Amino acid sequence: MGVLWLIIWIGCGIWAANDASERGSSGCLVFLLILFLGPVGLIIWLLIRETTDRR
Repeated sequence: MGVLWLIIWIGCGIWAANDASERGSSGCLVFLLILFLGPVGLIIWLLIRETTDRR
C-alpha cells in the first residue's frame, strides 16, 4: 500500500512538472513543491497556475 502511494505521489509530481513547463514555469520547482508538500502542494499548484486556453 505504501509503494502504491509513493508511485501516485511521484506521478503527480511529474505531471505537475510537465504542466508547469508547458505553461512557462519552473517544472523542477513545482516538482519539489509536490514532493515535499504532497497533496497540499498539488492543490497549491492547481490554484496558482496560470490558466491557458488549450484549443
